[in-house]
Amino acid sequence: MTSDSHTDGLVTKEQAFTDARRVLDMARERRDRDRARGVLPPQVEFMLRRIEYRQLAQPARYGTDEDVVLSHIAGQWHSRTTFYTSLIQLAKATGLGITELRGALTHLTTVSEVQLFGRKTSTPVDAVGVTDTASFEVLADWHLINRRRPRRPELAEAPVLNSAKSRP
Repeated sequence: MTSDSHTDGLVTKEQAFTDARRVLDMARERRDRDRARGVLPPQVEFMLRRIEYRQLAQPARYGTDEDVVLSHIAGQWHSRTTFYTSLIQLAKATGLGITELRGALTHLTTVSEVQLFGRKTSTPVDAVGVTDTASFEVLADWHLINRRRPRRPELAEAPVLNSAKSRP
């Protein structure tokens, strides 16, 4: 900061915005570098692709309900290693009805993008057979999900090396 931007030790509003923009731009550049190198966590890559599709106002490659569920699951990755939920909790978090959630989870498990396990038994469960309040674990195969949902069309040609084998 220059002395021109200070008035008696205070930062002007314009300088604060300039400084914040500079920090934000540096963070975006770092994220873009990490993305190009393929070192972002796959959940973050998924969320970036969803944001890109929304910005282009294009429908997602798979049904909306599935993307809503996956977006919610991806948003939980940083807070815990194991994601437990129930149909009631998912309905509250996503705004989808129980019937829509069962359909979305059934589709996602059928195409092997997620697996569901009972919390107490750790055995596989299916979305149709689980009760609305039963707690279950959701395991997502983010690498498979990302392969099936390409990046924005203008970025699709860029290689995405987001796999455990490609990490330095």
